[in-house]
Amino acid sequence: MDVLVVGQITFWYTVCEISPTAVVDKLIQFLVDLTVPGRGAGESTWLQRQVRTLEQTTERASLEFQIRRFLRAWDYHFPEIHHELIVRYVTGALVSIAATSLYHSFRRPSRPPLAYR
Repeated sequence: MDVLVVGQITFWYTVCEISPTAVVDKLIQFLVDLTVPGRGAGESTWLQRQVRTLEQTTERASLEFQIRRFLRAWDYHFPEIHHELIVRYVTGALVSIAATSLYHSFRRPSRPPLAYR
């Protein structure tokens, strides 16, 4: 019973206190970093390095714009399942699972295991 209370309290506290925009921004930044290739070989001159930096910046901005446009389209087509609500619930579930497992690790068993009887 007490595990259920700990899980529920942490879930709803996280759902109410989380800032979904910060989480979405970090996820978009991670996705853009993962998909846009970094600098490669063959950048021997200053001009080549500057052109590659400009290409990277443009590609990153374009990909971020596409992701945000997809999120806006999602919110328009599915207003009852807003992406920020999904972020709140998933984050709340993860924190609830972590808090419950931490509570289990600190809690002593109320009765000895069957092997010791």
